[in-house]
Amino acid sequence: MRKVANRLNKLVSISVFAIAAALFFAVAAFTFKDVELSLLMQHASIPQVLQLFGVGLLFHISFGLIMWVGFKLHYHLILKRSEILVLPLMMHLFLYLMPVKGGMLFQVFYSKHKYGLDLSKGFSLGMMVFLNSLILTIILGLALIYLIPVDSTELKIAIWGMGLALTGFIVGINFLPSTGKSGSGFATRLVNFLINVRVQLGEQIKNGKLFIGLATTTLISTLIQAFWFWKTAQVIDIQSSFPAVLLVVLVLRIILLIRFLPGNLGVQEVMIGVVFAAAGFQLEDGLLIGVITRLISVFWSATIGLPALYSNLHYFGSPSLSGLIDRIKRE
Repeated sequence: MRKVANRLNKLVSISVFAIAAALFFAVAAFTFKDVELSLLMQHASIPQVLQLFGVGLLFHISFGLIMWVGFKLHYHLILKRSEILVLPLMMHLFLYLMPVKGGMLFQVFYSKHKYGLDLSKGFSLGMMVFLNSLILTIILGLALIYLIPVDSTELKIAIWGMGLALTGFIVGINFLPSTGKSGSGFATRLVNFLINVRVQLGEQIKNGKLFIGLATTTLISTLIQAFWFWKTAQVIDIQSSFPAVLLVVLVLRIILLIRFLPGNLGVQEVMIGVVFAAAGFQLEDGLLIGVITRLISVFWSATIGLPALYSNLHYFGSPSLSGLIDRIKRE
């Protein structure tokens, strides 16, 4: 019976990935249908292309720096320097292997089995990083949208909506019981887990060094990502200003956390295109930037993240990548 269930799960996973891949290729075909590739290549010199790959790698490293600061200042655990590079790329790789929160689930699993951290502790760090991104988007996004000439009702509604959602989260989490409940049921375990996460978040927020460290590194990561998108636009001859692209990236960093398919293939590019269009760009421009930055991220995940993942399999008690995925799903 278990073998049948495993085969069914694998079949479903393969089918979902096939749908995601088909959607991505459909979006890519739509994006490039009116693009003269010869003209595109003329605009992009080899040094410019190498610069895009370099900035793309720097963006992933900046996310590793966020994780390094979080582990050091809260858990007093210093990640290896190499992990600043490989951990975010392994997390990015898992976005394609597990559709829903694959990156965060891998980070939680990784920190538990390699460093012995409790699952809720790893999860709460991910939540703290997300909250920092959300706060940065709300504050800096509102400032930009009213200071630069971007007349976009959609982006204003999106950012104000994020502010209301953050307020609702803060209010809602305070309605949880002050102490955990006894019992083994799913609801009880979920409530106890959330209580533990709330305690961890409370400790992290009270830790001034941690909050400032995460806020600073999150801002650095956001600026690098915005610079990456902006340089990509320049290379493919799309006229844009850095503040406008920064506003787009701030919104995208939150919206792109909504995932339906492996790596959000196709869906992510459409989201990028829609947000760029809402900011006054052409939809096709956003799609093109989304496809190019996607390919760069996939390149680094395949060349650095995948070998690093295989080199760490022994920490997880799994001889294969498929076995690792099954273990993460079970935990």
